[in-house]
Amino acid sequence: MNKILNLLFATIFIFAFSSCDDNKFKEPDAHKTKRTVLIYAVASNNLSSYLIADKNEMIQAAPDVAGLGKDVRILLYSVASQSATEATLAELAQDSSGNWDFVEIKSYDRNTFSTDPVRMNEVFSDLRKEAEAENYGLILWSHGTGWVPNFTEHVVPQGLQKSYGLDKYQGVTDYCDIDELSSAIPDRMFDYVWFDLCYMMGVEVVYQLRNKCDYIGGYPTEDWSPGMNYETTLPMLAAPTPNLVGVGKAFYDYYNDQRLAVTVTVMKTDGLENLAQAAADIYEYGTRPKSVQGLQNYSRLSTGMYDFGQFTKKYLDMSDPKSKELSDALDNALADITLYAGCSTKNFNGTNNAFDPSIYSGLSCHFPGSSNAKAETYYNTLDWTQRVNP
Repeated sequence: MNKILNLLFATIFIFAFSSCDDNKFKEPDAHKTKRTVLIYAVASNNLSSYLIADKNEMIQAAPDVAGLGKDVRILLYSVASQSATEATLAELAQDSSGNWDFVEIKSYDRNTFSTDPVRMNEVFSDLRKEAEAENYGLILWSHGTGWVPNFTEHVVPQGLQKSYGLDKYQGVTDYCDIDELSSAIPDRMFDYVWFDLCYMMGVEVVYQLRNKCDYIGGYPTEDWSPGMNYETTLPMLAAPTPNLVGVGKAFYDYYNDQRLAVTVTVMKTDGLENLAQAAADIYEYGTRPKSVQGLQNYSRLSTGMYDFGQFTKKYLDMSDPKSKELSDALDNALADITLYAGCSTKNFNGTNNAFDPSIYSGLSCHFPGSSNAKAETYYNTLDWTQRVNP
C-alpha cells in the first residue's frame, strides 16, 4: 500500500462504523464458530480514505462468505482517522432486511496506542470473548517498514490527544516494531497472519513470527494504497479452511492485470528452521558479498531490502561442488515453505523489466551494515540474525 507500516505493525486500524440501532441487527448464534477473522487496521494516518473503501469491499463480499454470522464471523478493530476520538471493534452483520454492514461491539479509548502490545493483547482477548472460534485468522492493515525499527515508546505526552499506527495527530506518532509485534500475538492463536501493508515479507519478519501461526502472507515490496481486493479475497480468507494460495493469486492478478507493480508471497512457518539452517550453513561457509551491486532491491526506503535467495547465494562460488550443494539445500528449503510467489517485471517506480521474476525468492532481507548504527544494533538482536550469523 504505500502502507508503510512503520512498523507499525505496526499497524492498525480502521474506520468509523455505522451507528445503526443495535436491535436492527441479528444476534449471532451463541456457539463456537468454525472461523473468526480479525482485521486489525490502523488508519489514523493518510490511509483513512482507503480504509473506507476496503470496508465497502468487505460489505460487498459478505454475501459470498459462506456461513457468515453462523459458522464464520468477521470482526474489524479500527481507528478510523487521526481525528477519531475512539477505536472500535465491530462485526460484519446482517440486519433484519438482509443488508450487511459493520455493527459496533465495543469501543476503546485512545489513552493507549493501537500499536502498543498492551492494546493488541486487549483486542485479542476481546476477540476470544466476543467471537470464540475453532480457528482464527488475522489481517494486519496499515503502513509497514518490515524489520526496520522506529523506536517509539508508546507513551502519550500529557495533554495531547492520542493516535495509533502511523499517526501524525497533534504531533504524536507511534509504531510497533517487529519484536513487539511478535510479543503481542499469542502463540498459535491465529492459524494465519496476512500483512496487508508494505514490506512485511522479509525473512527477518517471518522468522520472528515463526511460532505465532501456521501460515504468513504478504508482500516484500510496497503495495498500492487500495491494498487487497477484499471483494474477491475475503471469502477465501474467511472460509473454515482458508484458501491462502487463492488469495495470493487473486491479489497478484488484480494488480498485474492492470499492468501495475505487484509482489505477493504465501508461506508456511513449518520449515522455517530448515531455511534458517540452510542460510546459516551458507553464511558460515561462504564470503559475504562486498556490495549490494546487482542485487534485486524491493525497497524504496532509505534502507534497502534485497532478494533473500539472491543475496544468500552471492556468498557462494558456484564452481565449487560444496557451494552447489549448499545452494541446492537453500532452494529446497525455500520450495518446501513457499505455497505461492508472484512477482511482476515492473517495479514501483513504474520501470519495466526492473524486477526479474526468476530471481524472486518470495522474501527480502537486509544487507548487514547498510543501515544506520542504531538500526544495525536493533537488527543484531532479531531472532533471524541471532540464528544464522556464524
